[in-house]
Amino acid sequence: MKILVTGATGYIGGAAAKELRLAGHDVSGLARSEASVARLLQAGLSPVMGDFADPASLATAIKNAEVIVSTASIGSLSGDAKTFGQDRDAIRVMLGDLEGSGRTLIFTSGSGVVGTFADGEASDVVYDEAVSLPLPESVFAPDTARVHPMVVAAFGAAMAARIETEEAVLHTPGVRGIVIRPGLVYGAGGSYDLPQLIALARKNGVGPHLGSGATLQGFVHVDELADLFRRAVEQAPRAAVLHGVVGEVRQRDLAAAISRLIGAGDRTASLSLEEMFAGGGSAGVSMSLNKRLSADKTREITGWSPSRTDILHDVEFGSYAA
Repeated sequence: MKILVTGATGYIGGAAAKELRLAGHDVSGLARSEASVARLLQAGLSPVMGDFADPASLATAIKNAEVIVSTASIGSLSGDAKTFGQDRDAIRVMLGDLEGSGRTLIFTSGSGVVGTFADGEASDVVYDEAVSLPLPESVFAPDTARVHPMVVAAFGAAMAARIETEEAVLHTPGVRGIVIRPGLVYGAGGSYDLPQLIALARKNGVGPHLGSGATLQGFVHVDELADLFRRAVEQAPRAAVLHGVVGEVRQRDLAAAISRLIGAGDRTASLSLEEMFAGGGSAGVSMSLNKRLSADKTREITGWSPSRTDILHDVEFGSYAA
C-alpha cells in the first residue's frame, strides 16, 4: 500500500513508519523543512512536502496516498484545547478531501480521553473500546478529587476537541476511519510524558507523583504500538477504535524507578496537582490522571499480542538510563 505518515520524524510516527516499511509497504513521510526531508531519507522514507499546521498544504500531500497514518500533533499528545483544536481542524481538512474515496485515515488519539482525576488514588473503572465519550465532568473530575475548576474546564475542553476529532474520523462517509488510543508509550528513551517527568524529578531531586501515587495508567512499548499500527493498516475494519495498552503501572512505582534512575534511592515526592502542573506543565497533569483501558477487543479484531511489560526496568536500567 502507498502510505503517508504524518509525524514520521517523531517518536510514535517514526516507529510506525519503520514497521510499515519493513512490512513491505511504500511509506512516505510528511516533511515541512529540509531538515525533515533529510531525516526521512535517512530512515528510508520518501519525503512529501507539507505542514500539519498548514491545512492548505495537506490536500496536496495526501493526494497519492491510499492510507494516511496521522501521528502528528501541533502541540503534543498531552496538549491543550487550542492545540487539539488545531489538530482537529487539520484532520477535518484531510477528511474533506478523502470523503467518498474509500481510502483510509488512521488517527492517533490518546488515553487522556478516558482520564479521570482521583486526588492520587486509583480509580475503579477500566474503559473498553466501546466507551461512550465524552465522560461527564462528575466522572472525570468528581468533587472528591478536589480539582480546581479552571483545571477541570481546561481539561474538559482539551478532551472535547480530541473526541470531536475521533468522531469525525469514525463517521466521515466513504472513508475507512480508524482511531488508535495509545496508553503511556515508553521505550527507546522517548515518550511524550516520561521525559518531562524525569526532568521534574531531576529538578526536585526525587521522583514525583500526585498524592499517594496510587494512580494507574495503561502503558505500551513503542515497538509493540508500531506493530498495532501495521495491523490497523492491514486488517482493522472501518470505524474501529483500537486501544494500545498491554498492562498498567502505578505512578508511585514509576516515580520510585525514576528516583533510582537519578540516584535518589526509593524516595518519592508527593505533590499537589498544582505542583505537578507548575513543574511539568500539561505532562504533569497528564501523569496525574487515571487512564485505565482494556484492549481485549483490539486483540480480538487485529490479532495483536503485545507482551513487553518492562517499563519500570527500562526507566531504571534500560533506554532511559542510557
